[in-house]
Amino acid sequence: MADPLDKPTLRKHYRALRDAIPPAEREARSQVIARLLLTIERYDHAGSVFVYVSAGSEVVTHGLIESMLKEGKTVAVPRVMADGGQMRPTVIHHMSDLVPGRFGILEPTTHEVLSTSPELVIVPGLAFTRSGHRLGQGGGYYDRYLTQHPATYKVGLCFNEQLAPSLPTDEHDVGMDEVITA
Repeated sequence: MADPLDKPTLRKHYRALRDAIPPAEREARSQVIARLLLTIERYDHAGSVFVYVSAGSEVVTHGLIESMLKEGKTVAVPRVMADGGQMRPTVIHHMSDLVPGRFGILEPTTHEVLSTSPELVIVPGLAFTRSGHRLGQGGGYYDRYLTQHPATYKVGLCFNEQLAPSLPTDEHDVGMDEVITA
């Protein structure tokens, strides 16, 4: 039997919990999470935000991105590079700048890469602890990116069902500064 605390087992468990949340409830709770994010001081003072574009049953970020754009923030979203497992924070100006990309996730059609480290990064995950440990999808994209931008304030978004009492961590795993949930 697999170790119940191994990452693949935990990914399957927390993905199933997240997928079980009815879509209308996910949308409503995502709006609560977005409102909470918009009230934190780090968000208020951030001129540039690197934010994931939600897919599947993740905390929905489309309305959040629209709010950031309306506020005049510089908004960058991930563009996954085919070589080396990297992602680049690519600036968008409208939601219409996004089309399905690699893995079926919306990616920018624009090519302007954020020239400085973002002041705030909004990070997805399958599970988080209150202390900021994160369990991602397993590709390491965010850990690699965040390692290169250690001063950036990192906020994880998740539903209450995705909060774990503890998570296994490896030396390359990057923790969050804050986790927002509903």
